[in-house]
Amino acid sequence: MSLRKLGSMLNVPHTTVFSRVNKLVDKGIIKKFSAVLHPHELGFKINFVFIDTPVGEADGVAAKVAECEDVMKVFKSPGGKIIVKAISENDNPDCLSGILSTLDGYPVTIYPVEEVVKYDHRINDEFIKKIE
Repeated sequence: MSLRKLGSMLNVPHTTVFSRVNKLVDKGIIKKFSAVLHPHELGFKINFVFIDTPVGEADGVAAKVAECEDVMKVFKSPGGKIIVKAISENDNPDCLSGILSTLDGYPVTIYPVEEVVKYDHRINDEFIKKIE
């Protein structure tokens, strides 16, 4: 959406929108501008992979998994849990299969997504108001 259209929707001049967007970029809140592609709409399968590692090894395992081209997101939670979002052409991400085979037998569970109910990259307005 153009800044002019956004300004019109918000009932503020587009120059105001432009300066506010620039401030968010300068603060590092907005990292980049890009098209948002929904993998499931392009025919790819989405998979969530849960890896249970010892706490001291989670950083290394997460970094190794993050190198995979099929991996879209890697999250670490307390206690050595790693959650991975990966895409594939079928229910088994090929790149992850190779990486997972080298993980020294850590418990790994792959959940292929059967249906996408909600897929949204936006941050709720109420959350944004909290930081303003």
